Amino acid sequence: MKLLPDTLTIIQKFIQTRVKEAGAEGVVLGLSGGIDSATTLALAVSSIGSENVKGLIMPFKESESISLATKHANSLNVNVKKYNISSIVDNYKEVSDSYSSKASEGNLHSRIRMSLLYGEAFSSNHLVIGTSNKSELLVGYYTKWGDGASDFLPMGDLYKSQVYALARSLDVPTEILERIPTAELWEGQSDEEELGISYESLDKILLGLEKQLSSTELAKSTGINVESINRIDDLVKRTIHKRVFPPVCKIGRRTVGLDWRETIGST
Repeated sequence: MKLLPDTLTIIQKFIQTRVKEAGAEGVVLGLSGGIDSATTLALAVSSIGSENVKGLIMPFKESESISLATKHANSLNVNVKKYNISSIVDNYKEVSDSYSSKASEGNLHSRIRMSLLYGEAFSSNHLVIGTSNKSELLVGYYTKWGDGASDFLPMGDLYKSQVYALARSLDVPTEILERIPTAELWEGQSDEEELGISYESLDKILLGLEKQLSSTELAKSTGINVESINRIDDLVKRTIHKRVFPPVCKIGRRTVGLDWRETIGST
């Protein structure tokens, strides 16, 4: 999927505006050694300079992600801090038995990392810049209040395939570009395996849904079976709660999240 010619310029101005209007000194982000965080890092550096960007590497255990993220950040002259979260996870599990499954512990890892990011952001007057892309936002493939939390999302309107195109234009290292996408929620975890579909097919379906094509039309134009299309369509619908402001019971004349209209940068 191609990028519009001025995509990079639009995103750079977006980052600059968000930081300026918040009166922040820069941005902080989590670095995983994956394509999304690496591309976001490169975007931030190209927008506001490496001196205004901080990276946190927060492994649960040693893996190649640490060296990949460190090497890339060093090449961009970005200041990096490393926190091993294993002891924090262990403490949670000692207090509560709610984290016995892979999924629940994976969510815990993500929320611990976001807590560390916001701690760093608060202490240094930085904003947390999010790394999520449109494909994962639409199907809810992220942890609510974990990696789904941030102050703004520069790549939130780019499909995963577009992220790869942008990454190549920003000279993201080949070893990151070619790495199998994984959130490293557990040993051997793969994003596409969890989603049950390749990102290439997922993006074709989501773009078709965005264009409001029917399942039959979409199947005909992409060659993807109707069952897969309907499953993704259902996933988009079932994860709406992850993409909207927490529902407020309406009582007053204008209600936050419903008809109290406001946007960042409007003041």
